[in-house]
Order: sequence, then structure tokens, then C-alpha cells
Amino acid sequence: MITLLIGDDRYVIQKKLASFKSSLDPAWTTFNYHRFPQLSLSDAIDCALTTAFGTLKAKLIVVEDCNFKQFDDKMLKSLSRIPQILTNSHLVFVAPSLDKRLKVAKFLISQGKLLEFMQIPPWRTDLIVQSISTQAKSMKLQLDNNIVEYLALAIGNDSARAESELQKLAIYGSDRGLTNTEVQALVLSQTQNSLQLAQAMRENNPRKAMTLLDELLENAEFPLVICATLSTQFRTWLWVKAAIINGVKLDNEIAKVCQITNPKRVYFLKKEVAATSIKALVQAVTLLQELEVSLKRGAGADSMLPAILAIARLFKPV
Repeated sequence: MITLLIGDDRYVIQKKLASFKSSLDPAWTTFNYHRFPQLSLSDAIDCALTTAFGTLKAKLIVVEDCNFKQFDDKMLKSLSRIPQILTNSHLVFVAPSLDKRLKVAKFLISQGKLLEFMQIPPWRTDLIVQSISTQAKSMKLQLDNNIVEYLALAIGNDSARAESELQKLAIYGSDRGLTNTEVQALVLSQTQNSLQLAQAMRENNPRKAMTLLDELLENAEFPLVICATLSTQFRTWLWVKAAIINGVKLDNEIAKVCQITNPKRVYFLKKEVAATSIKALVQAVTLLQELEVSLKRGAGADSMLPAILAIARLFKPV
């Protein structure tokens, strides 16, 4: 059996690998579970062609961190032996992405199963809400829409934390419904502080922005997480402002155009952007994108303050 695990949600992929591993004979796991880097592809194929040990006669072979664009002719030749792999050998390829136009991709997809686990973009709060709601229902958690939306803001697109927090709520709530107050006490949200930071920046309040940023960093909040929350908020403000300028009037219509899950939130968003320049919002989103790229390239937390102050200076009442 051939499986391709593709995506950047490492937590979900590792859970999938763990479920594959659990199907092995526990007494013989050491002999039947093998991990190889991409450069050892030939050895991985050789391993998949040998008989498994134990009563279950099952073997799991994982080829990790694949970059299919780097597969050369020698690797392609090794892959040509895949049809010979024994039925009780499970060969798994793990990669962050897959270009389905590649020859190697077409071949592997034709031979096995493709499973994609992409992390939800932090600004797609509608998809995060949907994901948390689905997980909560699977755990038989009774959560109303307001609680689910709070959890989406508090947790963001962190699938590992989402599962952990929902398990905590399931244990605490048992078979009864939980109140908003109980959930907020159990699931703390650094995102709320990041949203306060966004508000201070939009209100052209650099002193408050500096204080909030310092508090977030002192609480060991990751700079990329702060940046993602700021990007989400400023992008939402930009979409709402653009919708208003383009003549969209009804809150329900604005909510639909701007992908806002709770139409009641539009009333407050409209008030927040009423005295805000769309040009400033565009520049803010651009600066936050540049900050995110810089952080991903290894820039330190100290690079955040200049960017945040620069954004705060953009906003003056219009």
C-alpha cells in the first residue's frame, strides 16, 4: 500500500502516522517500523520489498521530508519497483507540498492514496470556526456559536492546541453544556491581547501599542502568532472598508463579501473603520506581510516594534 501525506499541518500528519504505526504487531514494531530520508529512497524501497516479522505480518516504511522536485532519474528508477512491494508493506511519503504536474507525482498518485493536510490560513476565521465546530461535535461537546467563535479567535489555526483545549472542555463539561464564562476561564486567549494591539495601532496610539507588544512578548507569545493575528484583523478592516466604499450597505451582505461568520460583528467593524483611511489600511496590510516574511526568514522579535510603530503612524482620522 502506498500513501502520500501532503501538507504543512505537521501535527495532523504525525497523528496519521501514529495511527498507521498502531496497526503493527506491538511485539515486533522495532523490526517493522522504518523511517528514511529522501536521499535513502532506494533503501526504503528495498525495505518495503522484504517480509515483515510477527503474527500480523505488517510493515510501515516512511520516507520523510520529501521534495519531489528534487527526485532525479536514479530515484525515479527506484520508484519503478513500487508495483513489486508486498501487500502487507505500507510505504508512506511525507512532504509539505506536491506539484501534481510532476511525473513522479502522477506516478505515485496512480499507485496509492493522496491525503492532504494543509493548515488553515490564520485569516480564514470562517474555516477555523467550521473546523472547531466539527471537532466539538465529534467529541459530543455542547457549544453554542458564540463559544465556538471565541475558541476560533483564542486558538487560531493551531490544530494541536485546538484538540488539546477541546479535550479539556470535554472532560470539564462532561454531558452538560458549558457557558461562555466557563470556556473563557478554561481557554485563555493571547489573541485577545493581539487584537487590542491592532486596535491601538489603528487608533494611532503608539504608546499603548508599545506596552501591549511588550506584554505579549513577555508572556512568551510567538512573534509570528502576533503578526498573524494583526494581519487577520487589518485585512478584515480593509475588506469591510472596501465593501462600504463600493456601495455594499447591508450588514449581511458585508459579512458575506468579507467572509465574516457572525453578521452581528459587522456593526462594530463599520464603526471601527468609519474614520479610517482605506489607503492606510492597504499600507498596513502590506507592512504586516513584509514583517511576516522577515520573521519567517529569521528576524528577531525586536524587528516587530519598528514595523508596528510605522503602521500606527499611518492612521489619522479622515
